[in-house]
Amino acid sequence: MLDRVRELWAERPALLAVAGIAPVVFAVTLLVLFLVVGGADADQAEQQVAAEQQDQSELQDDQAGDADAQQDVTSQPEVTVIVEGGEPDSQQDEPSQTEAPAADEDEEQAEAPSQSETEPEEEPQETVPTEVAGYVVVSLSSLLEDGIDEDALRHGSDGSEGAILPLGNGVVPSSGEPHETKWEIIVPSAGLKSAVVSLGRTPTGAMGSPDNPYVVGWLDSTPAPGEVGNTLLAGHRDYEDVSGNIGTGVCWELNNTRVGDHMLIWDEELNVYYVYTVTEKVTLDPTDRESARYLHNTDVAVVTLITCTGSFNTETHKYSHRLVVVGELSAVASPDA
Repeated sequence: MLDRVRELWAERPALLAVAGIAPVVFAVTLLVLFLVVGGADADQAEQQVAAEQQDQSELQDDQAGDADAQQDVTSQPEVTVIVEGGEPDSQQDEPSQTEAPAADEDEEQAEAPSQSETEPEEEPQETVPTEVAGYVVVSLSSLLEDGIDEDALRHGSDGSEGAILPLGNGVVPSSGEPHETKWEIIVPSAGLKSAVVSLGRTPTGAMGSPDNPYVVGWLDSTPAPGEVGNTLLAGHRDYEDVSGNIGTGVCWELNNTRVGDHMLIWDEELNVYYVYTVTEKVTLDPTDRESARYLHNTDVAVVTLITCTGSFNTETHKYSHRLVVVGELSAVASPDA
């Protein structure tokens, strides 16, 4: 074998050199390729390992930051919610940074009922003037020691029955809104309490009487209650209505009134009572010319309440006489609380 190699070297030295060198070159080439490829993979692997280490480090930092934040939250003092009207903590000069958000406070305030929802509004108090018609206003109880017995005021109404008497024979229209007034009359001695309505005169010019027997009529051409002058009032003692029913009227017991008794007219607008003291009680014949003086005006504030009395004429449906009670304004009083 060695001899054959020598022969080939002598005959074809170039071919033998190539054959010997080729494997070496191939091996060297493989070695170089291995080193190049292996180095690149190593660099890539190192970069990947470095990236993973960096990600892990950042993750550990985040976890540490979360832990610190959680520790900061849990280590803060508990926030105290101050109920409206309560006293704040005297040691806390400024609001804590960890107080509940404003939105939560708004929700709590929205859930809490407002004062207007929990407490009824107070009704406005009626005011009473200190002086009316030249009189200092006093309390009603200071004038009437026994007060007013409402149960004993059995004659009269607010006029809601309307016109139930036939017109004529002295009766004139006096029911409905155009005839309503702001006054109410009370005569304790006669058990009388009723609305006061306005009325006019008869076709002959005489003072008319109401078309409702349960109210007192005020002749609207005379001074109003409380004013200086003669305030003329009229009421029925009894009646026969449009259906033929007979009953007692608002002035049924006016005959029980005596001089010195009180007649009161309540003014709803001013919320005061005009208090009149009875100065006269007379029975008159309406045909007597002297009786007309009770219809004349006066220079002081008086009320003149007129009703029928005497004998009743079934043919003319008229009484023979008139009962007249005159009262002079003596005080102005406020209702008792």
